[in-house]
Amino acid sequence: MPIFTPIRSGSGKRIAIAAATVAIALTATACSSSSGAKSSQSSGGIKGARFIMMLQSTANANKVVEVHAINELKAQGVNASVKWNASSTNIAITQLTNGNIDAYSEAVAGGVSAVLSGIKMTDFALAQPRQDYVFLAKSGINTLADLKGKKIGVQDTTGVNYAQALLVVQKAGLTAKDVDIIAVGGQSARLPALVAGRVDATMLSHAAELKLAPKGFKTLFDYTKEASNLYDDNVFATPDWLSKNKDLAVAFNKALLDSFSWFNDPANKDAVIQEASAIDPAADKAQMGQQFDQLRAANAYPVGSILDPSLLDAQQQLFKQAGALKDTVPVSQWVDDSFAKQAKG
Repeated sequence: MPIFTPIRSGSGKRIAIAAATVAIALTATACSSSSGAKSSQSSGGIKGARFIMMLQSTANANKVVEVHAINELKAQGVNASVKWNASSTNIAITQLTNGNIDAYSEAVAGGVSAVLSGIKMTDFALAQPRQDYVFLAKSGINTLADLKGKKIGVQDTTGVNYAQALLVVQKAGLTAKDVDIIAVGGQSARLPALVAGRVDATMLSHAAELKLAPKGFKTLFDYTKEASNLYDDNVFATPDWLSKNKDLAVAFNKALLDSFSWFNDPANKDAVIQEASAIDPAADKAQMGQQFDQLRAANAYPVGSILDPSLLDAQQQLFKQAGALKDTVPVSQWVDDSFAKQAKG
């Protein structure tokens, strides 16, 4: 596990989750069972049960494994669907605690930040075992050492991107004071910021790498390969929802495990592209195929991977050390791997 030394950036002030969201979370959790949806327990199984998962992203092809898991639940008779949220995680958290959605997919740092803010939610599934990110720089920046004095774009200074930035900065033998870390927004904002020169380097998906490499942008670090012990998406739900939907929580974990195998099977290459195209019809299929080949080669979805509380604890400690988290929370208070274990068993 790579370890960060405690470093700070002048631009790296941590932004707490909005107090209003905390208030909503504390008062609205009791309402989460009043949405009118059947629970998987009360309906005698999962058939007909509602499962709405929100993904913190625009609708893009690199979420195909998570969407495939939802499609598998649909095939089992679950009223399953995906919502997309490219905006603040506060929106997802509010909808979760209000019962408008049943689960949402989020990075470890963001989930722990919410728990630290007093929001009661539990990590119960691992959706993306590896981070689909590379660190791209504009032409003329050929090594990590060349980052000195340069502007690095991140989504914000509280989430996973900030820790990713500090990882490459430290790997370059620099400190956060040697660069300018700028909050730009999500990938849809960071990509044009890099192309326009508003930032000199940033972390983007392999799909973006394929688009920008022919234009002279250089990959300085591959998080999927070189930081393989960092999770990407974890799936969170309220403890109340989990207590009422145990069968569905297990079925979703099983669907994710099936999706990992489905994605890795060479016989399914065309099917993966077909499902990804349904998510993002405008995406270039040839580049999509290249992207998925890269992810397979990097073992982005190891078959049989499930939540590992000890690894989650190591990651939150790492994010705290990096300054992306103000504190840590005992994993027993925000992680429940029993559903994943049952699914694998």
